[in-house]
Amino acid sequence: MFCPYGTPMNPGRWLLPLLLLSGCAAAPPPAEAGRATPSFQHLAVRDDGIVTRNAIPLRVSAEPSFRATTASHRIAEFGGHPFEVSLAALLGEGEAVMVHAERVTDGSGASNYDNLPRAGWPDGRFGLRTMCAAIDHATVESEHDLGFLARNGWNPEGSLALEQYLANTPAHDQEVVVSLVARVPGCADAAQVQAALRRLRDRVRVTAE
Repeated sequence: MFCPYGTPMNPGRWLLPLLLLSGCAAAPPPAEAGRATPSFQHLAVRDDGIVTRNAIPLRVSAEPSFRATTASHRIAEFGGHPFEVSLAALLGEGEAVMVHAERVTDGSGASNYDNLPRAGWPDGRFGLRTMCAAIDHATVESEHDLGFLARNGWNPEGSLALEQYLANTPAHDQEVVVSLVARVPGCADAAQVQAALRRLRDRVRVTAE
């Protein structure tokens, strides 16, 4: 059960539990163990945060209580278009910051969030989407990015509040998505959900590289 509390979702490019914490609707997650490492790395994890290496160079950091995952790189198909996807996260107690850096490889211009309302954070390039969802174990098992959180020791089951900040290049061929995820008692109280996300946002920095 999910309950959008902010901007309307675009079903073709959305998320929980319709799948994926990046900007796109996901195919079923492939097993990662034993797969060859892709030749691209659109982000890297450093001591000072997660740094994107595609055409939108940023550094995403949080206060020291958050721990960083290693980076994951995969090729996936979203909406019929092939994407190179790099993912890493900063994990706190009941909070997570996920960073996707992606490139669409077929020249389709499928990385396009120009229709979203401008967020004003971290800067004017970013559009905003918000929602709250109740996540069960079956959803975690079937969804790549929720599984990524679980495999890194952060249990995504329960009620999660989400803000996604999405930026794309003018050519609509590359994107960065910063997802703020906070565990909440439930999704019915919009003020409580917004307060949880505001507390998380206040502890996250996104700066140009």
